[in-house]
Amino acid sequence: MSASPRIINLDDGWNKEIKAKAIDRLQEILNNGLDKKQSEMFEPKEYVQTYTTCYNMCTQKSPYNWSEQLYQRHGETISVYLQGTVLPSLRDRHDEFLLKELTKRWLNHEIMNKWMQRFFMYLDRYYVKHHSLPSLEKAGKGHFKRLVFDEVKADVTAAMLDIINQERDGAVVDRQLLKQCVMLFEAMGMGCLDAYNLDFEENLLRSTKEYYARKSSEWVDGDGTPEYMVKAENALAAERERVGNYLNPGTEGRLLGVVEDEILAKRETVLLEKEGSGLRVLLANDKHEDLSRMFRLFSKSTEWLIPIALLVREHITHMGSECVNRRQARVESAEGKEKNEDAEFIKEVLDLHDKYTSLVEAQFDSNSLFQKALKDAFVEFVNRDVGKHPNSELMSSYCDKVLRTGGEKLSDQEVEATLEKTVQLFSYLVDKDLFAEIYRNQLAKRLLNKRSASDEHEKLMITKLKQRCGSQFTSKLEGMLNDLNIGKDHENEFKEFYAKQQLAAASEGVEKAASSSSSASKSMAFGVQVLTTGYWPQYPTYDLHLPPEMTKDMQCFAAYYEEKNSKRRLQWQWGLGDAEVRGSWGKKNYDLQVTTLQAVVLLDFNRAAGGG
Repeated sequence: MSASPRIINLDDGWNKEIKAKAIDRLQEILNNGLDKKQSEMFEPKEYVQTYTTCYNMCTQKSPYNWSEQLYQRHGETISVYLQGTVLPSLRDRHDEFLLKELTKRWLNHEIMNKWMQRFFMYLDRYYVKHHSLPSLEKAGKGHFKRLVFDEVKADVTAAMLDIINQERDGAVVDRQLLKQCVMLFEAMGMGCLDAYNLDFEENLLRSTKEYYARKSSEWVDGDGTPEYMVKAENALAAERERVGNYLNPGTEGRLLGVVEDEILAKRETVLLEKEGSGLRVLLANDKHEDLSRMFRLFSKSTEWLIPIALLVREHITHMGSECVNRRQARVESAEGKEKNEDAEFIKEVLDLHDKYTSLVEAQFDSNSLFQKALKDAFVEFVNRDVGKHPNSELMSSYCDKVLRTGGEKLSDQEVEATLEKTVQLFSYLVDKDLFAEIYRNQLAKRLLNKRSASDEHEKLMITKLKQRCGSQFTSKLEGMLNDLNIGKDHENEFKEFYAKQQLAAASEGVEKAASSSSSASKSMAFGVQVLTTGYWPQYPTYDLHLPPEMTKDMQCFAAYYEEKNSKRRLQWQWGLGDAEVRGSWGKKNYDLQVTTLQAVVLLDFNRAAGGG
């Protein structure tokens, strides 16, 4: 018959086994360090012996089951050590020395907590779960928070903030020490960041606010706007780096918000208006790097960008007004001989638009506020007309110069780029219909007088206007080009019609009439361009009596057109035609380029003089 297991008395098991062989030795190692001959705090055999003692004491039948008493003594042991050893070691420490001692004691406590949890592991597995008590690890952390952390946290926070401000002033500090302190604050949240947020972060934000209030005051008094912005940008970069080095990542947004409020939001007006270095000076001197930095700094808030955009608009308006003033001076110096074109003015405005469009795109990242500032500025001065010719007419005349033969000497790429820029400028006009009417008249002249340098460029310009204003805006312009394309078909079909007429006349035996018509056709080349009413500008009509040479071909074309388009009526626009007339003076012949009306007059003089 086997003997019953030996009952372990509470005090015997605790004092002779657990405390004497494990806890006392653990505390001694924590206070004095490991013996050089030792590689581990406890050999596996030693640890198992203590664990077995705890196990046996927790599994004995009532009234000898000591689970409750061991759980209590676990907590009492940690509390006594913290109050008797750890807390006194911290009370005479200050500043960095306090932080070093605290992190050392916290590291020791984690070691102690770990071994105590191992020794009493059976409690965690059964007694703690069954009675819904805090785990041994959590209870151990709770004791440290209540007995140590809550006592020294104010002094620890003050020491950390002082070191952080030293680093801001350029000192080299122990970042790893700060990181360990931050990790302690995080751990004291017991699974959340309440301790970090309430005990440290709020104080950090308050200290940061005070620090940068002082610094920004010094900077704004001693530095120009560019130098101030460099310091502000460096400060923000340093705070981001600080978060990465040792603060909790969640602090970054709140920390930067405090810094930006102090060094940017509260100083913005002074920086923008600063005499000799404010925004107006940066714009006037094309300080692109400084302008980019200003946008980067203030772009976090739309509210901060609004005053910058307003000053940008004011500056662009001023520069545009200077262009208008120079045009005014030219108009006044012309003394009433003002022309309907001013290429110099249009080129100045186009260059200005190029410059500030590039500025908005590159320095202000095409931000909508600055795009609006650019647009509003150009709308304001582009619609300031000077003299009797409005700016819409000057723009159209400039396009006419680019598109007609003998105008601006530009490559195809340069023409396309110039037209695009001009259409961008056109978009700022308030009275776009006036531009359209003037452009239509000038286009008609180019087309009818065969002065257009390129059909492709004409189509390109109309396409760009269509993209800006819609198909209704350009329908007449497209109709004009379409008439010219149809006119080529009319010309070929009329030649065939004319040849058939000649054959028909010959077959009927009217050789004399045919011979007369043939001689007329040989002596005069004849061409007609049909224009659709509504597409083209209105032209004055004349009651004209044509010479026989012209009348025959005119009647032939009328017959042709009647056959093709019986429901349409031709109205002859003699004022738009041209003619080439050969005249003989003595022994010399001269070819004259004249209008149709001039040709009629010359032929009448010729007949009156008996020249035929």
